[in-house]
Parts: sequence; structure tokens; C-alpha cells
Amino acid sequence: MKHCNRLAATTGTLTVALLVCLARSALAAGAPTNAPPTLHLTLSGAVEAALKLNPGLKAASHQATAATHDASATARGRWGELDSTASYSYFNNHQILVPMYQELLANGISGLPFDRSQGQYGLVYQFPLYLGGKLNNQIRIARLESSKAAALLEGNRWQVRFNAVSLYSTAQALDQVLASLDEQLAALQQTKSTLDAMVQLGKRPEVDRLKVVDELEGVKAQRASAQADRVKVGALLLSVLGRDPAAGVTVDPLTERSLESVPGELPSLGGQAANNSAVRGARLAAEQADRGVKVARSDFLPKVYAEASYQDYTGTEIDRTLDIWAATVSVKLPLFEGNARFKRLDAARQRQAAAREALTEAQLKVQADLQEALARLDAARTNLTAARAQVAAATEAARIEQVRYDTGASTIEDLLRARAREEGARAAVASAQAGLVTAGERINTVVEKEVIQ
Repeated sequence: MKHCNRLAATTGTLTVALLVCLARSALAAGAPTNAPPTLHLTLSGAVEAALKLNPGLKAASHQATAATHDASATARGRWGELDSTASYSYFNNHQILVPMYQELLANGISGLPFDRSQGQYGLVYQFPLYLGGKLNNQIRIARLESSKAAALLEGNRWQVRFNAVSLYSTAQALDQVLASLDEQLAALQQTKSTLDAMVQLGKRPEVDRLKVVDELEGVKAQRASAQADRVKVGALLLSVLGRDPAAGVTVDPLTERSLESVPGELPSLGGQAANNSAVRGARLAAEQADRGVKVARSDFLPKVYAEASYQDYTGTEIDRTLDIWAATVSVKLPLFEGNARFKRLDAARQRQAAAREALTEAQLKVQADLQEALARLDAARTNLTAARAQVAAATEAARIEQVRYDTGASTIEDLLRARAREEGARAAVASAQAGLVTAGERINTVVEKEVIQ
């Protein structure tokens, strides 16, 4: 009987466990999975996706296209303007509908058509003959604006490329830092386990174990901070690529082959940097300002227009219509406008001076950026060489301190400091490697040419 009760209890327990498992499976199956999938990227794939999908780059492309259409529309102003016209008038008294001489010969004054309600409709074509050079300069300004938009688009392409490469290399460096911290955590865990046993046997004081625990928690905090930075960099990289920043991203590890593309010596790049998109845009803006002064001066010159019209006049109370066409050449000579033309000319001259100063500033800034980029490249090379030497020295020092501590020749503080130096040296190598790749790409961005592959 006791055996039967035990069997029934066991069966009931298994049944409850089975029901719990089924319920959890059902909840897991019904739970929404909103987390986007993790995306793996190569460096070339990231750059290609950024140049293709970046929203800011798309916006600049649309603006360049719009500027091209604006320039085309302005140039078509040379062909004049054809409009259809229609009007309706109601007078306080009857008015003559058609010229008097056409009716006097036939029916006399009594036959003149009078009507209080009159309408007209037809076509009017106006063609500019001479505007003092205003239209030609406006067309040139519009074309320069189109060229400026194209230069801006080119500059944005290189900047987006730089952002993608910089974020990608930073993600690679943070992955190496996280791997180094994981190794340090594993070593500290092993040291803590050894000290736990030795403290129980009385071979080591409790304070040594507590110091290791303190170091272990500190490294955990460092890893959490590095992981947060990695998530931030991954989100920024995905946003540059026009993708959901909430999705995870993995990158290829940084290898020595990735650094071989940075040449040891670079040719003179000053001439190439002097023609990058920022300088071209400033130069085009200066030319626009020069044309703007000419446009302001054209307001003082006479304007000549040719106009042709064809219209039908009709009355609404009488059945009488008349077709009329006319050709007119008109000259408009500006006399007085409250001194507004002089103010517009002064403003155009000030914009011209500002544009020339902006061009000089852009040229100097580009050359300064180039010198900074070259200096950063040299510094990155030096930092990488030094960091590699530090890693070798710190690794050997940590090994020696471990042996000395195991034999009782050194303290736990010496061992922990040696390991901290080793971890810092490894992080410095990863940072220097990313800095070298970023510095090379910065030079490409300044000269807007792939000097460093």
C-alpha cells in the first residue's frame, strides 16, 4: 500500500512538472519577439551600405538634383513667357465694345454696339529683349548653385565614409578590449578560487582574498562600461548605415593585414587638399557673390520687353465680338525707388567681400586639417609601436609576479598591479590600432581621394 501511495505521488509530481513545462513553452511561443536580428558587417560592406543607405547622403542627393532643376528652370527664362488671359468687367454705364470707325462706315453712330457687361480672353506672350545682364547673371548664379550642391554631396560622401570607417574600427577595438577584460576576469576568478582554498588552509591571509574580490568587481564594472560603449558605437554605426540602431551588430576582428594598407611615406597632398569639396564650394560661393553684384547693378539699367497678344472681346448683352491682336515693344527706365537699389547694391558688395573671406578661411582650414591628419597618423604609428612593446613587457611582468606570488616572494598588490598594467597595455594596443585606421581614413577625407586603401 505504501508502494502504491509513493508511486501515485511520483506520478502526480511528474504530471505537474510536465504541465509547467508545457505552460512555459506556450508562453515562450506566444511571446512577441520584437528584437531585431544581429547584423554582421565587414569593413567594405559597412562603407558600401553607408554610401548607399545613409539618410543624410540621400537628402544631399535630392538637394543636388533640385538645384540642377532650378538652374534649368532659370535658363528657360530666356524663352519668354506665354500666358492665357481672361477678364470680365461691369461698368456703371454702357461702354463702346469695338472701335468706332468700324461701325461709322456701315451703320453710323446709332449702330455702335454699347454694353455694360464686357468680357475678354486670349493669349499674351512676353519676351525679354534686354535686362541689363540681369537674366544672364541669374542663370549663371543658378548654375553655380547646382555646382555647389554637387560639391556638397561629394563632401558628404567622404564624411559618411569616414564616419563608417571610424565607428567600425572603434567597434573592433572595443571587441578586443572586451576580450582582454574577459581574460582578466577569468584569471582573477582562478586566483580567487586558489586563494579561497589557501585561506581555508591558513596559508594566505583573508585580506589577500578580499583584495582580489575588490579587483574582480572593479574589472566587472570596467567590462560593463566597455560593453555600454560597444552598444553605443554599434547603434551609431547602424544609424550611419540607415538601419535600426536597436539591432545588434558584429564586426570582423582587426588584424595586422588591416593595418598594412597604411603606407609609411605619403606624397605631398597639399595640392589635392586645395581642391576638395569645401574649397570648391567656397570658390563657387565667391563667384556667386560676384554675379550678385552684377545683378544689383543691372537694376540701374533700362529694361526692354517685346510683347504680343491676341484677344477676343465680347459683350454679354449683345451678340457682338471682335478679334484683336497687338505687338508692343516697351522700355522701362528706372528713376526712383526710395534709394532701395543703392542699398541692394551695397548689400551685394558686402556679401561679395564675405564670400571672398570665407574662401580664404576654407583654404586655410583644409590645409590645417591636412596637417592635423598627417600628425595624427604619425602619432598613431608611434602609439601602436609603443603599445605593442608595453604589451610584451607587461605580459612578462605579470607572469613573473604570478610566479613570485605563488612562491611567497611578492604581495597580492604587486600581482594585481601587474595584471592591471597588462590589461591596460592590451587596451592601448586596440585603441592604437583603431586610431591608425581612423587617421588614415581622415587623410582620405581631407584630400577626398583614396590615398590610403
